Amino acid sequence: MKKVSVIIPVYNAASILVCSIKSILKQTYPNIELIIIDDSSTDESFVIAKSFEGDTVKVLQQKNAGAAVARNTGLAVATGTYIQFLDVDDYLTIDKIEKQMAELAGRINVIAVCNYASFINDDEIEGLKADDQSSFIYSSDIPSDFLINLLGANGTSSNFIQTNCWLVPRAIIDKSGPWRNYKCPDDDGEFFSRVILASKGIVYVPNILNFYRRQNSIDKLSSNLNNKYVQNTLLTIDLKYQYLVAKHNSLNLNKAFARQYLDFAVYNYPLNKLFSNIALKRYSKFKQHVDLPLLGGKWIEMAKRIFGWRIIRLLKYYFIVV
Repeated sequence: MKKVSVIIPVYNAASILVCSIKSILKQTYPNIELIIIDDSSTDESFVIAKSFEGDTVKVLQQKNAGAAVARNTGLAVATGTYIQFLDVDDYLTIDKIEKQMAELAGRINVIAVCNYASFINDDEIEGLKADDQSSFIYSSDIPSDFLINLLGANGTSSNFIQTNCWLVPRAIIDKSGPWRNYKCPDDDGEFFSRVILASKGIVYVPNILNFYRRQNSIDKLSSNLNNKYVQNTLLTIDLKYQYLVAKHNSLNLNKAFARQYLDFAVYNYPLNKLFSNIALKRYSKFKQHVDLPLLGGKWIEMAKRIFGWRIIRLLKYYFIVV
């Protein structure tokens, strides 16, 4: 029976770490090693993690460098044939790994994916179901088409697949390369774009879930307004385009990235006007018309059509954000 290495980066997660660890120890798949990497926490996270250390649980500590580097630290000591990444504040259904391993059936050239459901508080998880994600989470033998669709080529918006949904053969990670050493809210998008393209296909496994916590302050960068994080997010779009254009140059590719750059430009205006303008220039080069992202409800959308998206973003920024 092939081993699965579960890698959890940890930073100041003492309040939830026990639940996170136990959620993996309860997995029904019997051959799992758990690797916990503490990113120099200032609370009791490392002490708590060490209390679980044993034959199947490894605990490491690194100089503070962020979640991506922590995952690479975990990969360096992982002995599993398959890799499961898990954010410390999220959970998996107890049979998630078992069912994905069954579908992979020993193959090391394809990757497994499942649906996710988002929550804020743990008491919401019982009975929680995923929204309909069939338009972007499905089985595919053409990884480049799958990724282009995920990025928004065939719909009115782009989508994302959260980190924990995947189960990946180590051989594919060795082929695609480690996590990029930077802090970015879309570091998983950059990493899994390479993983998807290095695979021979995606296997969708139903009836299991990744429970993804939407809002939490524990090592979350998604709402960070630091210029470097914003710059890295724009860089990530550039990198995804480079990876895909080398394998699949098409009208759909151009449409997907026109959407990526336009969405970035709109959402980063006016707070990060410089990067917004750069993204708009890149969007215009594709010569593709894509719909503007939604900025609000019925009246906001009506005002957007009349006054333009910049006015709406300015109003929302000065009268709602500030």
